[in-house]
Amino acid sequence: MPRDERKHQKALMKKRSKQKAAAQHKTQQPTLTAFAEQNTIRHAREYPILECRISSDWEKEQPGLVEILVARKQPDGDICFGFYLVDKLCLGLKNSLAHAGVPPASYRREIRDRVFRGAKAKDCPVELAHQMIYASIDYAAQFGFQPEKDFAFNQYMLAERGELKEPYKITFGRNGKPFFIAGPNDNVARVLKQLEKTAGAGNFDFLAPMGNMDMF
Repeated sequence: MPRDERKHQKALMKKRSKQKAAAQHKTQQPTLTAFAEQNTIRHAREYPILECRISSDWEKEQPGLVEILVARKQPDGDICFGFYLVDKLCLGLKNSLAHAGVPPASYRREIRDRVFRGAKAKDCPVELAHQMIYASIDYAAQFGFQPEKDFAFNQYMLAERGELKEPYKITFGRNGKPFFIAGPNDNVARVLKQLEKTAGAGNFDFLAPMGNMDMF
């Protein structure tokens, strides 16, 4: 093989090696990023609260769903946040999520108000946000309902229970008993059977499409 051709082949192999290394790094990067995000969230209680926001109609009885946003400022200036969906009429904390490493501009533009799918949001004291979440969990637990397993991790965005005062009078249920309003992702038959078992017949109300009650 001519000398110039050997040089060309060597340069080509070097180039391909760099491309392969870059591709491998790109493939691994999401895993590293996910690990870093999880680590940041696990330490979120060490970061100062940036703001708390809540559905503006949180005091109304219906529809009974309350959305809550808790944001903290990371040491590097980015934002981490937790978002929580509360059913204060029956099921307590239905869903939650948490993310970290969000640039402030992206947080203001894409997260702050857009995560609220229902009513408009307003600023609220951190005590109200925490009390709403924790008290709803306690209420639902009376009837055998627990938060989804994701909350075991997403709770790190909140202060530990008992760390903050709970000065607000929050009413759960309706007319002194649980009122289940079926959502599109709820297992209606399972929820009604659970209420029958824990609250007892006649001690709860519900609103659900008839087609979802076939197994009850």
